[in-house]
Amino acid sequence: MKKIFLLLFVISGCSSERPEQVIPLNGNWDTYMGDPGRSHYSNLSEIKHDNVAQLELAWSYDSGELREGNSSMYTSPLIVDGVLYGLSPKLVAFALNAATGEEIWRSDYDGPGAAQRGLMWWQEGDDRRIFYPAGRELIALNAETGKAVASFGRNGRVDLRPEDKEVPFFTSVPGIVFEDKLILGFSTAESANSQAGMIRALDARTGAEVWRFNSLPREGGLGSETWEEGSLDNAGGANNWTGMTLDEQRGMLFIPTGSATPDFYGASRTGDNLFANSLVALNARTGEYRWHYQTVRHDLWDRDLPSPPTLVQLERNGTLIDAVALTTKSGHLFVFNRDTGESLYEVYEEEGLPSSLPGEEVSPTQPVSSVSFTRQEFELTARNQKAIDYVSELIEPLDQRRWAPPTTEGVLFYPAYDGGAEWGGSAYLPDGHKLILNAQEIGGILRVYERPPGFTRGLYSENCGSCHGADRAGTDRGPSLLDITARFSSAQINTTVLEGRGNMPGFGNLEGYERSALISYLRNPDIEELQSDSEEIDYAFAGYIRVRDHEGLPGNSPPWGTLNSIDLATGNIDWQINFGNYPSHPDLNWGSESYGGPIVTASGLIFIGATPDKIFHVYDATDGSLLWEYELPAAGFATPSMYSVDGKQYVVIAAGGGRMGPPSGSEYFAFSLPESD
Repeated sequence: MKKIFLLLFVISGCSSERPEQVIPLNGNWDTYMGDPGRSHYSNLSEIKHDNVAQLELAWSYDSGELREGNSSMYTSPLIVDGVLYGLSPKLVAFALNAATGEEIWRSDYDGPGAAQRGLMWWQEGDDRRIFYPAGRELIALNAETGKAVASFGRNGRVDLRPEDKEVPFFTSVPGIVFEDKLILGFSTAESANSQAGMIRALDARTGAEVWRFNSLPREGGLGSETWEEGSLDNAGGANNWTGMTLDEQRGMLFIPTGSATPDFYGASRTGDNLFANSLVALNARTGEYRWHYQTVRHDLWDRDLPSPPTLVQLERNGTLIDAVALTTKSGHLFVFNRDTGESLYEVYEEEGLPSSLPGEEVSPTQPVSSVSFTRQEFELTARNQKAIDYVSELIEPLDQRRWAPPTTEGVLFYPAYDGGAEWGGSAYLPDGHKLILNAQEIGGILRVYERPPGFTRGLYSENCGSCHGADRAGTDRGPSLLDITARFSSAQINTTVLEGRGNMPGFGNLEGYERSALISYLRNPDIEELQSDSEEIDYAFAGYIRVRDHEGLPGNSPPWGTLNSIDLATGNIDWQINFGNYPSHPDLNWGSESYGGPIVTASGLIFIGATPDKIFHVYDATDGSLLWEYELPAAGFATPSMYSVDGKQYVVIAAGGGRMGPPSGSEYFAFSLPESD
């Protein structure tokens, strides 16, 4: 089958004669989230309202062994010319016949695996390559054989770690492929021990670096004036961990960034902290700066930008405007003119509140979009009296004011750490210029504590405390370590700290003596402390804690999760439905947290998994009514992919589960309409 390339024809400038964004028919899904503009859109229309109820399982494929611990699998596969390319939980790459699920090749990866959301496709003549990040490395495979591309890096691998310091570093999302370049960001720690953010373009043929943009500025560089003198020397973060978006016609990148580190105590990073918490526009060929917009100044709440923005169009006064839509953890929608960065919605400034922590200087004001898709205030649950009493007691001592900075007593903030919007991103429906996205609403407790003075306790606070809690009792993100010696040997603990386990990254950046001291503390927290030379007062994050009631359900009133359609011209919500259920209470229908995004089709259908109840759903894009559902063996915490083979339309999703508890899975499920008689 001859490959049909997906093209976005966008005419620059603004005029009433401008054509609608046109997306020619394409049977491939050769780019993460559907296309470089991250539209999540397919113009395939064989599956439609009057036959979607007939969808059936076409094939399933077990991709292989689960990772140790709480395994997960977030990969959105690519489909090119009838071949599907995917990854197992252990990052074994594979190719399948996309119509039958029959295996074509597998390419073993000799590492422990990690969460990876997708792959990249690049082609030059007969040279067809698959790329994917695997922790610290970028892997290049021949798409026909699955063999390593020997001419790329060192036998098909490039070590992505920057050369300046050894800190936590991994990449969990595919980059942008543009011409002969692979453009990538990365993830790092959220503590002071983190890598300074940068965007790098690599040569797709060799892996050599082509250009670099420092999203965390260097001293004297662009944006450094927003940092107190000297604070950049040890700063980190402002990295792109979610992936980015490309306007191919303009040759422009749109890059969302994370917070500056440490996340919750900013005395060491006084100032607005560009380019953290910003949408940054760059020239994709050169890395040259075009414009930026910072959504949170001097972030103290982990309000990093959670997903790639979406290229959209919207109509104003009869004029079509090329825009880029950005969703946030706080539940706000920003939309900007692609060329200028001008906000297309009103943005107003809200006053900040002073901090009680020594050295902390809070930004006087914060920009807030006039368009939101979640509530902005915590509303107490009314589910039953036990829930009311439990949650009331939990939040009573907390500072409940908007923009309250972190304290040792604790702050209630809403929505919590994962939003609002999350990494699955939003979908753009050209018909009517609608933005489709799933969101979640649950409160969080933000608490810091004075970092203990010892060396080993400091190591624990820096590397483990945010997930496992200040007291090692666990949080929503990590299990309790109080009984770790009963569950693991010293050798197993050492391997886990070094290589990671489940959703936990490895800490190979630690020196041997640091790792030994940390393991000794985990096994015996009463061990005699090695003293630190530092006398500075510092604060550490007490861990990711949500406000839940006595049964583990959100402590706020519903909805707890929603699916939304937003009219981009006005910012109004056309419809909003409760989305998802918690397995412990499957019949409440009040929504749930969700991870993974939607895709939309030209026939007006929304396909989405994302919820912990393991349901894969199809909704009507016009009103949000449920049209079809299928229960997977594990939750589909991944964005689906849509494609066709020989004119037959398929949708496929990875059922990796693992997040928010078991079960975990390693299977891919593809659905299609039954063969006609």
